[in-house]
Amino acid sequence: MATGTMKKHQEKLYVPKLKVNQIKLELFYETGQGQVIFDNISLREAGDKPSGAIKEVTHSLEERIALPLSKKHLLAIPDYIYQVAAGANQIVRIDNGTVEPLQEGHTLLEVFTKEGQKIADLPLEVTGKDDSKMTALISQWRQMILGADSYNASNPAMQALNKKLDDSVTKNLNSLVNNQKETYLWEDLKDFGKSSHMTATYRRLEEMAKQVNSPTSKYYQDTTLIRLIKDKLAWLHLNYYNPQKDIEGNANWWDYEIGTPRAIVNTLTLLYPYFTQDEIQAQTKSISHFVPNPKQFRSTLVNPFKAIGGNLVDMGRVKIIEALLTHDDAKLKESIEALDTLFEFQKDGSKGEGFYKDGSYIDHTNVAYTGAYGNVLIDGLSQLIPLLQASPMGLNAQKLEVIEHWIEKSFFPLLIHGELMDMSRGRSISRENASSRMAALEALRGILRLSHVLPEANKNRIQGQLKSILAFHDKETMLSSLSSYYDINLFEQLLANEAIKPMPMSTNLSVFQNMDKLAYYHADKDFGFALSMHSNRTLNFEAMNNENTRGWYTGDGMFYLYNHDLTHYSDKYWPTVNPLKMPGTTEAEGNREDVTDDYLKKLTTDYKEKAKEKAGMSTLPSSFVGAIKGDDKTALAAMDFQNWDRTLSAKKAWGIFDDRIVFLGAGIQSTKYQAVSTTIDQRKDNPENPYRLLVNGQEVSLTNEVLERDDVTSVLLLSQDGKNNIGYLFDKPTTLVFSRQEQSGRWSDINKGSTNKELVTQTFITISQRHQQANDTYAYTLLPNVSQEEFDKARTEASIEVVRNDSNLQILHDHKQDFWTVVNYHDGPQRINDQLILEKAGLYLYQKVGNVFKLLSKDLLPSD
Repeated sequence: MATGTMKKHQEKLYVPKLKVNQIKLELFYETGQGQVIFDNISLREAGDKPSGAIKEVTHSLEERIALPLSKKHLLAIPDYIYQVAAGANQIVRIDNGTVEPLQEGHTLLEVFTKEGQKIADLPLEVTGKDDSKMTALISQWRQMILGADSYNASNPAMQALNKKLDDSVTKNLNSLVNNQKETYLWEDLKDFGKSSHMTATYRRLEEMAKQVNSPTSKYYQDTTLIRLIKDKLAWLHLNYYNPQKDIEGNANWWDYEIGTPRAIVNTLTLLYPYFTQDEIQAQTKSISHFVPNPKQFRSTLVNPFKAIGGNLVDMGRVKIIEALLTHDDAKLKESIEALDTLFEFQKDGSKGEGFYKDGSYIDHTNVAYTGAYGNVLIDGLSQLIPLLQASPMGLNAQKLEVIEHWIEKSFFPLLIHGELMDMSRGRSISRENASSRMAALEALRGILRLSHVLPEANKNRIQGQLKSILAFHDKETMLSSLSSYYDINLFEQLLANEAIKPMPMSTNLSVFQNMDKLAYYHADKDFGFALSMHSNRTLNFEAMNNENTRGWYTGDGMFYLYNHDLTHYSDKYWPTVNPLKMPGTTEAEGNREDVTDDYLKKLTTDYKEKAKEKAGMSTLPSSFVGAIKGDDKTALAAMDFQNWDRTLSAKKAWGIFDDRIVFLGAGIQSTKYQAVSTTIDQRKDNPENPYRLLVNGQEVSLTNEVLERDDVTSVLLLSQDGKNNIGYLFDKPTTLVFSRQEQSGRWSDINKGSTNKELVTQTFITISQRHQQANDTYAYTLLPNVSQEEFDKARTEASIEVVRNDSNLQILHDHKQDFWTVVNYHDGPQRINDQLILEKAGLYLYQKVGNVFKLLSKDLLPSD
């Protein structure tokens, strides 16, 4: 596949799978305009059809050895005895089957059988060091991915990592299949038709190469292990990953273009002194075949696509390191320049993938993915940038400012109490080993690396913020999450540096307009609030690769409350929460199909390109979704909502006034379902700090039964220590349904790839309001981290007034600060009060100063 203005000659070995006597060659055109010429097309016989049998790696005695001073040579036949010719010991020495150069010069190696019979004199030449610039960068990459030079033998975290890697290598060596005629290397990775097995196989060899480089490992410079790694790489190259292979069947392009080549270049980097340039060229030629263009994925398949975001960075971790290993200056320049698009902000409203100036990050076409693919981007880039800065092609000051913008505007607002908000993590929420706390550490790891390339003052400020966030993590857990001595050393240095003072997060309200999310942190009350919406530009949820099979309503106005229960979302929340009753959502009550790969295949058969939509993954028909802020304590959000199958609609709005968040719903109606409800909350009850339930100021005993009350004006969840209280004030007496129930589930229910089938159980308190009449409404105020005394006072003072709540207008008036928020759903004159008349649909936020209404913010949205 070739794109752009280029010439390309491609040669391919075609091996028919069946008995054929005719071949038809078809030329395919991708979308686009221009001229294309196919020239010099020929078919020629290449010999007998290969049998398809597994090829074995063979070794023969070297004819001569040419060795740069920076390399070592692993002797081809370990059973032979090699001796340096007399008088030449100052040029090379032989140690345990390895030739180590000492100085430039020529000599002979005398080769004997075990019985002492001389069979050859091998000419050996030691040349000067190879390209010192490239070699230095390769060494730096080795330090980045492992960091053996940073190893501190007295550091418990480093000791633990070394033991973990040693134990893993030992286990994999013991289970290795050494029969070259077999079709795999490990029994549990035997199906190379699943390309993930190929990637995992290469990664095990990479892990072995790490321990060869670790001075305290029992495998350090182990010649036998080095020989094994080289042989197995050669065997995989012969049989599975080479230029004559194709991405076929159920194989995933990702494994061929990112997963496997990353493991290959890292292994070659770790064992660089032991590979000849010819061996490196052979391995990387396969990478060049599957990944010929550093700006494009699926180049060897139909429907190639532009490399962007986290995947583009992963591409860089393949192509840049490949260029270093092959000492290819042109390829290095091309691969580094391919990253330039990362530093270009997407235009507001463009529906582009990548970062926006408002802090949004979009990936997979239209999914909010800061905490997943954004993490991949910043983690990978943070490894590459120190390398680039040491090269002639380092980033300029403008690009470093862009990186700082990502950190400050995209990541820090989503990091609350040591967690990375789940609303930004897409299908990653269904991964047991990727909790919100672990995702935070992943982001912080990349941010810490990047801080070291920023100007000193900026570096110190960002590291101060990092230190404050890390305080929410246990040090042992934090360091055990790191997979290199380099990173452990960076974290240890930060924690020990008394000159870097923790900088606690200040009150901050971030409106991520381009991904339809809102994040709020209230410093005085120390709580975080997140709001997850979707629109005609963003997807409600993504299920893919059998992950996040029950994420149905996570983008339908779900809210997250981060109080002092630090394990609320990170401790088995997602397999046990009732996915039909997500907090803040208005939904039809009824079961849904798990969005598995098998379900999607069935729908694809029936509905073709509409399969995802039929499964419930959809954008809204309406663009009337957005949020505005007046300051860091005042905001308004709205969503002209329709559910996934367009049978339920509601006008949903939220107002933030300091430590209070108002929820409004109007025009709630369904054309299909009888039972519709709004989930006021579904809160996990921490057994170590359980909640008592107070309704209208009176304690209500709630065990496993369902309780319905028709006169509710206030609800208080009163935690045992009083620090996690949550209050709810209702605009008028409301009928609510309460339950406290044990809920059970498995990680494998929401992620079919999980091997954990254990049933886990958590207790949840669920509060919901049923909607049994057309155009129903709801209106309530959330008060997080409120004391019982404060809540009792708030019950009587009614400082926030719901002026209007219907399908045309939703108006709130905060009497305390005289803020007015207005959601106007239609164009045309709308009277707000005696002084305000609005003509255009949109969101408006006013503050009355004296007798004047001052417009603080507005967003004109298209009306119905």
